[in-house]
Amino acid sequence: MTSRLMCRFVAWLASSMLLANGLPARAQDLALALVADGLTAPVEFVEPADGSGRSFIVQQDGVVRILDRDGRLAPEPFLDLRPAMLPLEQNFEERGLLGFALHPEFRRNGRVFASYSAPLRAGAPGNWNHTRRISEFSTRPGDLSRIDPGSERVLLELDWPSRKHNGGGLAFGPDGFLYIGLGDSGASHGIGRAVRWEAFDVPREALTWDHLAQDTESLYGKVLRIDVDRGFPGYAIPPDNPFARGGGRREIWAWGFRNPYRIAFDREDGSFYVTAVAETLWEAAYRVERPGNFGWPLREGTHCVDRLRPRQPPASCPARDASGRPILMPVLEYPNMQVSHPDTKLGIRGVGTAITGARIYRGKSIPGLVGKLLFTDWSADFRKPSGQVFVADPGGAKGRPWPYRRVRVIDSRIIGLAEDARGEVYLLTNETFGPYGTTGKVFRLVARGEGKGGG
Repeated sequence: MTSRLMCRFVAWLASSMLLANGLPARAQDLALALVADGLTAPVEFVEPADGSGRSFIVQQDGVVRILDRDGRLAPEPFLDLRPAMLPLEQNFEERGLLGFALHPEFRRNGRVFASYSAPLRAGAPGNWNHTRRISEFSTRPGDLSRIDPGSERVLLELDWPSRKHNGGGLAFGPDGFLYIGLGDSGASHGIGRAVRWEAFDVPREALTWDHLAQDTESLYGKVLRIDVDRGFPGYAIPPDNPFARGGGRREIWAWGFRNPYRIAFDREDGSFYVTAVAETLWEAAYRVERPGNFGWPLREGTHCVDRLRPRQPPASCPARDASGRPILMPVLEYPNMQVSHPDTKLGIRGVGTAITGARIYRGKSIPGLVGKLLFTDWSADFRKPSGQVFVADPGGAKGRPWPYRRVRVIDSRIIGLAEDARGEVYLLTNETFGPYGTTGKVFRLVARGEGKGGG
């Protein structure tokens, strides 16, 4: 098959999947129950197993709010990182408090972990943007009500050359280890405070930064896995990490990611899902069952990449990396709105703008969704708040991305997807472009008739 025919076949196949699976089937069965509002860009919703009945709402602006058992927001925060953070802009903003996780034994030890954007540390390159910090905090002994702000223990610092591609996923796995999502640094868009080049006009000389995601001696573009219960005052390396005995940075678990924005573990089988926000055309979610190379910038989802001609991707490319390792494919992908650009001649329509979460539903309130993958898109239209909820069926053809359908569109941007202790799922929304204002809300996804005040 010629390259031209292959391109036409791929476009026809993608278009057929959208026609078959992009329709809002059974949307009438789902509703949203408002849990909290008046928030500032909530990115996580966490329910501690401490007997308090409260929940924590993690805001991108650096504040972790307390929602009490009666559904009221406490006046004092559980944690306020704003004094330690880089000042954020009241515009489209990817930096901030990006990840938050409770230690599995939080009820006993009061330990929590945060991933956030701090000012450039001493000794960092002077023209770079900020320093990414992964830190541990703890409550005072015998008092789980609030974090002691003086308890910070910095585990990892990584100087960030740009304001882009931060990643942010942070979660404990069923193995008790902490998993950390770090983006590829975003330096291909320009180093420093400003974005110099957009995704479709990056010059050749800047593309070397993309390949940090493939460099196993670098932490950019990776999912890390560390043992925070050993190795004090730092951390220990799990012995089954792929480079624990050499050949790469010992913290690395998986690599080849542009922007691993969210990580979510399946409580049933222990595998985890990484949402990979696109650089150009294809949003994706990966089911990470083992260490390996997930492709960026050699591929975007299942698709080949030519960064100098991003709207005309090549029809074929290697299935293995430079070391001969297979490139692992996503379980889910969909085209974003850039495929609708006149210069992108794939013959299909865009579905969304950015994937912001993916979780297998294990709750009980919506029986028809059990075992399905719920995933969210930031907004159908970049200019207008129009977040989308989709359902994918893991029962698709082996080796191919799972079929999906849209089940909900709301009048807010969806910036996160969370899960409580019972497996019920929450949408985290914001109507502005970034971490400012008080338009943020938390909704629980429920069966129709149960929701109150849903968008």
